[in-house]
Amino acid sequence: MTSYRPTVASLIATLALLAAVATGAPAYAQPRQLGPPTGVDLEGTETEAGEKSDKTVEVPKTTAPGAAKPSAVDAAGTDVKGKDGMTIDKVKAGNGTASDTDIILDIPLDQIPNYRGMMRDIIEEMAKYARGRDPKFQVIARPGFDLLNYSQREYDLAEIKRDPTKIIAIETIRPVGAPMRRYMQSIDGFILDGQYCSPLRVPRDDLAAARKEGLRALAIDTCPDDAAVVRALQSAARDGIVTYATASKDPYFASLPKFRPIPENPGNVENLSAARNMMVLLSAKSFSSREDWMNAMSTNNYDVILIDAFDRNNKSLTKDDVHTLKFKQMGARRLVLAHIDIGRADDSRYYWQKDWAPGTPSWIGGMTPEVPGQYFVEFWNPAWKAIIGKYFAGILDLGFDGVVLDGVESYRRWEAKTPVTLAR
Repeated sequence: MTSYRPTVASLIATLALLAAVATGAPAYAQPRQLGPPTGVDLEGTETEAGEKSDKTVEVPKTTAPGAAKPSAVDAAGTDVKGKDGMTIDKVKAGNGTASDTDIILDIPLDQIPNYRGMMRDIIEEMAKYARGRDPKFQVIARPGFDLLNYSQREYDLAEIKRDPTKIIAIETIRPVGAPMRRYMQSIDGFILDGQYCSPLRVPRDDLAAARKEGLRALAIDTCPDDAAVVRALQSAARDGIVTYATASKDPYFASLPKFRPIPENPGNVENLSAARNMMVLLSAKSFSSREDWMNAMSTNNYDVILIDAFDRNNKSLTKDDVHTLKFKQMGARRLVLAHIDIGRADDSRYYWQKDWAPGTPSWIGGMTPEVPGQYFVEFWNPAWKAIIGKYFAGILDLGFDGVVLDGVESYRRWEAKTPVTLAR
């Protein structure tokens, strides 16, 4: 009987075009550590031929379909009109420089891509690849909630691009707020940031609607103090939302939680629906050794642990390491999830090359304001998708139970840089 299986090459290809599988092979490729082989360049990361490098550029030219060069911005703070009536946002006066989102890309309205749609496509293809290898593999988007439904911006873009000479039946037009079923079916859950320690909360009715679609809501909260942490965890337990809360302001959550799991669960956890609590530890930098890091992740009773796949020396975990972490200190089974950012690049990662900078290669944008050393990327660019495709395949090779795809909201940056207005 012929067997069908996805390959790393097919993942990279499907992120750019369509899903592909390899046939006839009796077994998967041998498990490997994450990262490029010694002495081998990463596929798709070379600077494009003839590409000019200017390391002083904070925001590179976009390679989105139909993109034109960004118009100049008046440093004194005046509005400048771009092509097709697009207005370039006012830049604050001062040193004559603009922040990343102050610079508006001069793209004709009818050629602005649907950035949300492209992000959904990437997530769907990664999920399809993962389920082809492991049907139980869990895919969680962070944040990802806003992608569950068709947005007003997407509706407006579709109206702008609609052929005015053709008559279209009203029932064929997707309404604002329509559920994006294919995306919903591709993920198992989503993470909410600041659900309990922030005024920006998703209403319970909306979360209940997502739950009816088979999705699990999780939350990560940064609270002002330990008392707020306890209140957040207690509220989350009542709502049935698996939550990690901490008073640490470290974006990498590099320190261990101060509290035992709330609520503590003695049972086996083999899917998100059985989980009651979660620990997040996205950096090993604060641990003196790999052994200390592994011990810290092993000696607790959390149902779900979300971790980085690399130690402090950028060496990945092994398959045996991941298997060890799949059991709580009490011996019961739990879920081990890997973290991967699909919307931002990090200069501390194995794939980062020493000559990279904003604009070099062209798909690397400005540094994010929240985390030094982290950069926006054109997440739809084939070179970037080749990198995250290999990263993702390596996570599956190591035997993780699932993955949290972070940086999903990075499409908002590109929407801010290509505003859409439609007369109603």
